[in-house]
Parts: sequence; C-alpha cells; structure tokens
Amino acid sequence: MVLQEWDGLVRLAFQRKNKTLAANFKSDAVLTMLEQNYKTFCALNNVMADDSVAFKDQVLAILDATGMSEKRAAKMDIDDFLALLAAFNEKGIHFS
Repeated sequence: MVLQEWDGLVRLAFQRKNKTLAANFKSDAVLTMLEQNYKTFCALNNVMADDSVAFKDQVLAILDATGMSEKRAAKMDIDDFLALLAAFNEKGIHFS
C-alpha cells in the first residue's frame, strides 16, 4: 500500500515537473481524484469527512503547511516527497 501511495504522489507531482506543486494540485482532475480517495478512506474507516472547508482549500493548506506550495517536483528530493506524503496521509488524503 505504501508503494502505491508513493507512486501516486510522485506521478502526480511529475505530471508537470516544471510547474509548482500548487499548480499541479489545483487541477480539477487531480482534486476530483483526491477527493474521491478521501471520501472512500473515510467511509472504509468510519471517519466523518471534514466538509467544513472546501476540499481544494484543505489540499492547498497542506501544501502551505509543509512549505511545498511553490516547490517544483524536479527540484525536490526524496525527503521532501516523504514529508509531503506523510502530511497528506495524516489528513486522510491518499493517492491510491
């Protein structure tokens, strides 16, 4: 499962490697996929989905909190990706 998560995040980040991560994550297709994964995770784990904040805002807040919003995938190292994956998983957002 962890490898699938890693693969999903890295593929998403390198989809447009010279764009900032914030730009990659603002894509409607990416947001839709992540929101569906989030809702599935919540349903499977009997967790109440947080609908108090728009999902896009939740994703961008995670990027801001980790300091990764303006980073570009091509300039990131493995530790950056691991920290980002951990931050998303902590909020229940998964990439597989």
